Amino acid sequence: MCADAGNRHMPKIGIIGDIHANLIALQSVLDVLDKEGCLSLVCTGDIVGYGPAPADCIRLVRERKIACVLGNHDHYVTMIMDPRVEELREDIRTTVKWTQNLLAMNDLKWLAQLPVQLDLEHFSVVHGAFGPKRWTYLKNESSLAYNFEHQKVALAFCGHSHVPLISYPRDAAPPHLTYFRTKTKIDKPKTIINVGAVGQPRDHDPRAACGVFDTDERTVRPIRVPYDIVKCQTLMRELSLPAAFIDRLSEGR
Repeated sequence: MCADAGNRHMPKIGIIGDIHANLIALQSVLDVLDKEGCLSLVCTGDIVGYGPAPADCIRLVRERKIACVLGNHDHYVTMIMDPRVEELREDIRTTVKWTQNLLAMNDLKWLAQLPVQLDLEHFSVVHGAFGPKRWTYLKNESSLAYNFEHQKVALAFCGHSHVPLISYPRDAAPPHLTYFRTKTKIDKPKTIINVGAVGQPRDHDPRAACGVFDTDERTVRPIRVPYDIVKCQTLMRELSLPAAFIDRLSEGR
């Protein structure tokens, strides 16, 4: 149902990201975006990491033909036999190795070939930021100033910070930055939006986050989607995944 966003006119495009192997949240979000009439979906990366169902999330993203960029956790998981994995924080390293052991080689190859940037008809997509420092967290004025130095398009979507934010540059002042909470008209020379995380929100709202871009109106609207958090946490406990990753789901942090 979800085809490439750049190939044909599709007034509504669903924006998702930071799925983090949370299949329950992903299914809930896709159901809502289908009802919204989104005939195309785009993902800002991090399909895997943290959560209990990496293979199922990859399968669903591939079945739905969701255009996706490479996230840092997607990248970590493809670093098979790479000594740099040992440099990751212990709980992340544990989950990366668990995910590597779980995924089929076909899934690992598919993750490895994801692009770091998508340039579609109406917008571009990165996971972290434009420019060489691609895993930069866009969450303050200095990081956004760096991003806008390298962002060449009028509208872009990112993920990585798990917090819904919207920003645009200003001529004689630091970039404008605010939470992305309401439907917004895209009318600035440059704008970047993080619609928030599907699988692990960090803005103290545990509901899954996504957005809808209306190409005719040139508006982006945030959506929050309740899902069965307890069920996901139970699955994670059964798989002995790190407790910190389990507890934070119900706290939205």
